[in-house]
Amino acid sequence: MNNENNIKGLNPFLPFGIYTADGEPKVFGNRVYLYGSNDLFDGGYCSKEYHVYSAPVDDLTDWTDHGISFTTDAVPWSDAVLYAPDALLYNGVYYLFFCLSDGTEGVAESDRPEGPFVNARRITLDGQPITGIDPSVLEDNGKIYYTWGQFNLNMGELNEDMCTLKSETVRTGLITNEAGGEGFHEGSSLRKVGNKFCLIYASEYSADYPNNGARPTKLDYAVSDNPYGPYERRGTVIDNDGCDPETWNNHGSIIKINGEWFVFYHASSNSSAYSRRARAECIRVDEGNCVITEASPTSNGFQKTLPAESIASPVNARRFYGGAYVTEKDGGFPAVGLKSGAGFSFGKAVYTQGDYKLTVTCRPLENGSLRFLIDGKTAAEIPFLKSDSLCELSARFTAHVGAHTTEFAVSGAPDSDLAEIYLLKIEKTE
Repeated sequence: MNNENNIKGLNPFLPFGIYTADGEPKVFGNRVYLYGSNDLFDGGYCSKEYHVYSAPVDDLTDWTDHGISFTTDAVPWSDAVLYAPDALLYNGVYYLFFCLSDGTEGVAESDRPEGPFVNARRITLDGQPITGIDPSVLEDNGKIYYTWGQFNLNMGELNEDMCTLKSETVRTGLITNEAGGEGFHEGSSLRKVGNKFCLIYASEYSADYPNNGARPTKLDYAVSDNPYGPYERRGTVIDNDGCDPETWNNHGSIIKINGEWFVFYHASSNSSAYSRRARAECIRVDEGNCVITEASPTSNGFQKTLPAESIASPVNARRFYGGAYVTEKDGGFPAVGLKSGAGFSFGKAVYTQGDYKLTVTCRPLENGSLRFLIDGKTAAEIPFLKSDSLCELSARFTAHVGAHTTEFAVSGAPDSDLAEIYLLKIEKTE
């Protein structure tokens, strides 16, 4: 069943069967490379291999999967799962910094940004291996800053061997989730914005509980004039809350590509904290003051607009509600958990004035109806009858020119899953 993006570059911007989380984007030459962990569908966090993906800086819709870049088999001291990585180009060598589910951290190297990466060594401090998760690395004015940790963030400078930390430079608790702290959960990413140092991180911060307590679905940012702080939390970059009823964390970073700023992040699926897919949004950044305007998740991804005709799969939806979520089954990626009142939204889609036809490929599990809403008002309603087979159902509707919130919801008997929706098609009629 064809269930891929109808228009390349929509969120999630990689093929639907690729579950890449914890994305760290880096520009090397004329391409942007995405380093991240690799979830397996219906599994837990991550797996024992990494892939690297890249796209030309002048066409962020054209992503290439470079295949397996590194596996646990290349780690001499552990066979644990590979958690979030980062990468750095230094003196002509590409370094992959990785961590594992057993709390160990290491570095490997390659002569190509996509790998394969070899010669894995442990990261050490005073001759002892460090422990923690989620490494991040930044070179600035000849110094190589390395951050890592969960709940309390550590930082130190790496020697040129890339695997030993200078003990006199190591600091702990740069940002924390302790009372009065910045809500730091995990997933630090150290970046430079103008002359400021900017930490992007998965945050537990909330207005009611400024120390901790919220699910870390937000990417927050904290800013300092000095790499070692003190850091001031300034706000949220993006929040993936609503991408799945069981979403738990977020992890990603910001990057400037061809004069535009983007945030890369992930969103879970399958009514779980896992099965995460890579997403991206264009963001506004005041580089002089390092102020980032919070972005909202969209279906657009790297596309400037979302033509209504490009809506083809529930996977591209920006938000699910009422217990609905997307999964993988029967060769497709349907929306399921569709009880009465549940649904999903694509945000603003662009229509021209006139008449349209909506076609939905679904499996009705009970009698009910599918409502198609534009700006919160029902534009079409399609009844369906219980069936064991996939059905194509259609309806006509009229739209007005402009960008309008586009949404699908089901109605029927309460407390029953009413349908599984596989494919969508919106087309202009004469």
